[in-house]
Amino acid sequence: MINHPSLAVTAARDLRFPIVVKANIGGSGAGVVLYDSPDALERAAEAGTIDLGIDQTALVQEFVPARGGHITRVETLGGKFLYGIKVFTSGESFNLCPADICQTTDGVELARLACPVDAPKSGLQVEGYTPPDEVIDAVERIVRAASIDVGGVEYIVDDRDGSLLYYDINALSNFVADALRVVGFDPHARLVDFLEEEANKCATVIGYQFSAVG
Repeated sequence: MINHPSLAVTAARDLRFPIVVKANIGGSGAGVVLYDSPDALERAAEAGTIDLGIDQTALVQEFVPARGGHITRVETLGGKFLYGIKVFTSGESFNLCPADICQTTDGVELARLACPVDAPKSGLQVEGYTPPDEVIDAVERIVRAASIDVGGVEYIVDDRDGSLLYYDINALSNFVADALRVVGFDPHARLVDFLEEEANKCATVIGYQFSAVG
């Protein structure tokens, strides 16, 4: 972690290039810049073009090449596996928001009502995928430990050594566009069922409390 652009070169000294500098300015890949070599990073630091964002705080970290050209996002609901998707990226964008991906791996564009107008420009493609049992178990343990009712966990397989890395924990969900076509069901319907069950639980507890007071 750095708080001044001049510290980026020192922070990257023991890292494998390429590296990325990610300013602390939000999600969807905002503010992430890739540097292919130490020379490129040094030139940027000297030129003052490394932008650390509003609060001048950023991460300097290795860029992990994705095995198979994709990352995997696992959505959960009520602490349980809901569905998984593979997100295939061109490597030119760090915005992997599933709601913005509007093309399947076979080139079919998803329903326009579910997609932003400029989504096809991202070059991202998506397909439904069920991860191995051990991954589902790990994801469920993560969201339960974090008390996340509805959220997503993303992981990547490092193409350099085959290690599986959980790198992003989202405390809310952006369901994939045109989910019925991609994963075979509408997750919004299951979310509504979950919220209804939670509301009924709250109503029962409140009713019991009123009875106890009475």
